[in-house]
Amino acid sequence: MRLLPLLTSVALCGCFPERVSTTVEGRKVLTFQHEFTNVHAVVHDGKVVLVDSGHERNVPKLEADLVAEGLSPRDVVAVVVTHGHADHAGGARHFQQTYGAKVIAGRGDTTLFTEGRNDPLCPTNADARDRLAKDQAETYQPLVPDVLVDGAASLEALVGVPGEVLSVPGHTEGSLVVKVERSLFVGDLLRGAVFTRDADVHFYMCDLEDNANDVRGLLASQPDVTTWFVGHFGPLTRAAVEAKFAEPTRR
Repeated sequence: MRLLPLLTSVALCGCFPERVSTTVEGRKVLTFQHEFTNVHAVVHDGKVVLVDSGHERNVPKLEADLVAEGLSPRDVVAVVVTHGHADHAGGARHFQQTYGAKVIAGRGDTTLFTEGRNDPLCPTNADARDRLAKDQAETYQPLVPDVLVDGAASLEALVGVPGEVLSVPGHTEGSLVVKVERSLFVGDLLRGAVFTRDADVHFYMCDLEDNANDVRGLLASQPDVTTWFVGHFGPLTRAAVEAKFAEPTRR
């Protein structure tokens, strides 16, 4: 059985709700899911920072999600785009142009934003190979980010919300992660498993060894992080990430 029918049946049974609230060390994170892609909302003193923005076609649903949680789309002061793929970057332009939200993105993905397209995708399993043509063809309206990050940047300095944006090239050349207190938002650096709370390799990744090293590097450099928010499924505990990406046993 392939991913698409599997996920369709899961959605029908309600196993993956469209809105999920997670509290990490007193900080609430709202996760909105459409077409199995997550948008995370961090709220601080009335300001909302979105980490990723979903497909462009799902913006009306995302706005409705915010309203359902007692927020307004006008509260969104920034969208941090973890990478330039259509299912993560597609809605950012709307929040930028309609509400004046600042778009923060990785400099290495400038071409993807300029052209509104995905770079070549490398499937990691049979399910991804089955849907490669569809995912590769996804597009969005070209986007000009307000801030391009190619190292590290203070989210608080940019928009007044505590946090840090870090470059972690790999899934794309400009991939970013966001740290807010003890939470790490990692885009498609990895994903959650479909039916369990386990961590797994993302559906598309061109260099698996480099990817594993990136995850291990973050585990080592961010020892205080307890929760990993991913672009698909999740969220994940630190233990789940460690279990999947632990160093291989050497003989």
